[in-house]
Amino acid sequence: MRANVTEYLRDRGYDTGTAANYDLAMDALASIRPDAIVADVQGLPRGEEGSNFSNFNQWLSASFITHPPVMVYLLHKGARRPHFRVEGAVIKKPFPIEALGEALRERVGHPRREGAGPGIDLDLATNTLRCAEREAHLTNIEATLLAYLMEHAGEILHPRDLLVDVWQYHDSAGASTLVRAHVSNLRRKLRDVLGTADQIQTIRGKGYRFVA
Repeated sequence: MRANVTEYLRDRGYDTGTAANYDLAMDALASIRPDAIVADVQGLPRGEEGSNFSNFNQWLSASFITHPPVMVYLLHKGARRPHFRVEGAVIKKPFPIEALGEALRERVGHPRREGAGPGIDLDLATNTLRCAEREAHLTNIEATLLAYLMEHAGEILHPRDLLVDVWQYHDSAGASTLVRAHVSNLRRKLRDVLGTADQIQTIRGKGYRFVA
């Protein structure tokens, strides 16, 4: 998951650094001032003094007293929410990776590489697609489909796989027709907002690919 999150954020223009555990994170963060920290709470924290997250939690509040970084905490679904000494967004696992991008864009902003065009801002809470001052409302399935395509950017996705993973269908009969119709609607709304729908490519005989 760490590798996937890193690749996703770098592809969207964020400078990233990773640590394999809390101890290494504290060593690395002691010498830098990040704009944001994504911390995996690893499910149900024990909470007693001396646990890994407890140590990190205390260190975080002591090290960033005046200007704490934006915090995004990853927490297992159903896990008890710990007391965060530095408040932040909480994302329950498992989650579509675009939810992490959305949380960071709302709090840090959307970085732009030099010469890069306008990016996609997909608000999964309201199913709204935005770019600059233009926006379009997506249906639930369109928003889920776009988030899934973005999460798997660069991969060729066959319609029958999309039907299973996005629609949650167990029978892929009629996949091409159903998926093609929704992709067509999604492209129309991308053109309305971004002026182009080139982000979704059709790979003949194989499926669809999202390119950032």
